[in-house]
Amino acid sequence: MRQTYLMLPVLFTGMFIFACSGNRSNSNVDTTTPVWIEDATRRVIEECITATGTAKATKTVELKSEIVGQYVLQTNPKTGRPYQLGDIVEQGAVVVKISNREYENGIQLESKKLQVQITEKEWEGHKSLLVKGGSTQKDINNAESAYINAKLALETAYISLGKMRVNAPYKGVLVNLPYYTPNVELASGSVIAGVMDYSKMYLETQFPENAIDKLTVGQNVYITNYNIKSDTLKGKLTQLSPAINESTRTFTGFITIENPELKLRPGMFAKADIVTTHKENILAVKKDAVVNRRGSKMLYTIERSTASEKVVKTGISDAQYIEIISGITESDKIVTKGYEWLREGSRVKVMR
Repeated sequence: MRQTYLMLPVLFTGMFIFACSGNRSNSNVDTTTPVWIEDATRRVIEECITATGTAKATKTVELKSEIVGQYVLQTNPKTGRPYQLGDIVEQGAVVVKISNREYENGIQLESKKLQVQITEKEWEGHKSLLVKGGSTQKDINNAESAYINAKLALETAYISLGKMRVNAPYKGVLVNLPYYTPNVELASGSVIAGVMDYSKMYLETQFPENAIDKLTVGQNVYITNYNIKSDTLKGKLTQLSPAINESTRTFTGFITIENPELKLRPGMFAKADIVTTHKENILAVKKDAVVNRRGSKMLYTIERSTASEKVVKTGISDAQYIEIISGITESDKIVTKGYEWLREGSRVKVMR
């Protein structure tokens, strides 16, 4: 019992020393909050309405044989090999020939050429004889009619001969080229090739009802696709339906897309950002820096390692930045990370 009483002063002395040591330690704790900052800058901001849809070619055609004959696939002059899927064909290029000697002979092209020459000379002869009294106006008219009919017959022959060649109606890409054994006989109406021109494309999409007053024909559009994220294509809003779908509460719009390098492919899913507002040289900060507190929009600025709350008025925004109409100046340092733990007057440490 006596030993216990003797130990008590020692115990209290130790506790007192530990408590004093603990207080000194707490007084040295770093109470600053790490933050990352960015200057408020002036920039261009475009506010957009986003829509999605499937990109489609503006021109597409399926070429078919018009006569019976043997299939002869032609050589692509650009590659030196037979045409194949994905090749670009020029307007008027012959992709396939249909060989049919009997059909070709039946056209009698050379005979019709000669007939044009004969009737033209007869017509000229009658006109020269008219002044000498050797011909009448009726003879001239009949000769002219014969010449005209001969020319029409020749034109018809050329049209018939053209059916032996399958031509590209415009510059485009071969997107369908059914395989046929060389020189196999095809029936009339056989599918020969499919050609698409997708250097210009269009997107049919749906917009929400509340966007009807923000959209106008002629607005610029940015087109992106997840396969070509690094490339943004340009487009225009070209058509808007005035009618609202009662079931979906949406309305239809059409967007044309400039695709000169053929990066966007027909059938691809695309995102369209329609520019509804464009402002230049406006004061802006990162959107994440602006928070809603106590019914107001605010952000934090840093001066001399101290945080200051600033109530701000905001304007338009894009994917990253938001316009600041009032509340800060260009010289302010804006907290972009670490603001969650700040209050007015908080001490901070700016991280690099």
